[in-house]
Amino acid sequence: MLTNVPTGINRMARNIVINHPNSFECQVYRKSVDRANESVVSGMPTIGGLGVISAEDEENISYDLLGNGYALQAEPFSPSSMMERQDANNGFANEFRFLIEPEQPTGADGSFITKKGDVMLIVISDDVRLAYEVVDIETVMNISPFAMRYVTNRRDDLDLNG
Repeated sequence: MLTNVPTGINRMARNIVINHPNSFECQVYRKSVDRANESVVSGMPTIGGLGVISAEDEENISYDLLGNGYALQAEPFSPSSMMERQDANNGFANEFRFLIEPEQPTGADGSFITKKGDVMLIVISDDVRLAYEVVDIETVMNISPFAMRYVTNRRDDLDLNG
């Protein structure tokens, strides 16, 4: 019986994210390595004899579209400094938390699972998309299937403008 609770929470969260008036349409991309020669030493890929620790070490990368979805900002409250006019706060960090849901339900074509390192583009208009990279995944429940909240950092170098 208790195992039905997280399933219900995930279903409810999906409905809220998709239908919330403050949700953004988004596109989620995953980084892939475009290396032609696949040299391997002891089971690890190499670059000119050096071991590759992660995809961050690669020079030739591309981003493949996983699918479209919806993102809702889900910030926990943290005290932060106020603006000089005292009409808004500055925020306390360069991290943003989002609930991200694919447009298609789990198991359907076009569905995806967001992972650490994925890049989410928030669709502002046809010409403007703001990029955020998923740097951590956290949950506020202790029962599987977990309700995921994605910690992101701004990636203004990947923004699409005009």
